[in-house]
Amino acid sequence: MNDINWNANLSRKICEIELFKHEGYPLRVCTKKYGKFSKGAKKVLLKMADHMPEGIVKDALIEMIPRLRPPPELKIQQSCIIRDGKKSRHDELLTDEYLGRIVRTLALIKMSPGKICQIINGLDGDYNFSEDQVDKFLFRYWNTRADHGWSIHMEQEYEQFLGEGYHLKQQFWFELQHGFGHMPHSDVFINLEIATNEQWLDHLILNTMKKIDSSLENLDLDKRLPPENVASVVQNATRIRSLEMSTLKELSMALNRFSKTRVDLLKMENFGKAEIPQLRVHRSNTPVHSNRAFNY
Repeated sequence: MNDINWNANLSRKICEIELFKHEGYPLRVCTKKYGKFSKGAKKVLLKMADHMPEGIVKDALIEMIPRLRPPPELKIQQSCIIRDGKKSRHDELLTDEYLGRIVRTLALIKMSPGKICQIINGLDGDYNFSEDQVDKFLFRYWNTRADHGWSIHMEQEYEQFLGEGYHLKQQFWFELQHGFGHMPHSDVFINLEIATNEQWLDHLILNTMKKIDSSLENLDLDKRLPPENVASVVQNATRIRSLEMSTLKELSMALNRFSKTRVDLLKMENFGKAEIPQLRVHRSNTPVHSNRAFNY
């Protein structure tokens, strides 16, 4: 297995604090050159990780530490040393499977601490987190900030690390599917069960439109009928008729889905203000001659 870059460790800031203490530096805002682990440094990190509350963040860090490359420098920032304005709630976010999954996934898709705080406080359970508490947790244990060393390359390296072993792959299955850019944000919110009414409606419309567009593309009405013989014309007309019927069936199914969800849609707040994209079917200018009777 390959070594892992220091900045691909999402818990790197809490690790830097431990290394700073291990080197005997006073804990203050400053930057110290590093570049090589000193004797016993990784044991200190493993001891720190072992004392973390039980959870998948702890498990990932314990597996990562033996493979970590040393940081080129140790950078202590204000968030490392300033005490929380309110009681720290790191343990709750590390151990609560439901809350932790939401916070970790939203941080991976680059949502701000303030927005994450707003979302989790809106959940059933009266959590009442402060933005400062969420921000300090993310800074120390799940840091996805670009100005703290996180980048697309570090993200890819961490994703690869999680996917290598069966144990972590099973633990972080949701983050692997939803947090690394493989899924639209609307789908992420829906699968986290935090989507707003408008996001649900957008998701429903978008997926229905994709289904309709896919059916319309199969019509291929721009292709002219070859005037070779009557049999060829009949054969192509039959093919087009079959595709048309398939499209009509898809449209019927789409309308049926909207009809079944009508009651739920009418219950949505601000439903009247939701922007619904218009369906535009671009017809081909190529005439298709046939004497067909449609029995709908």
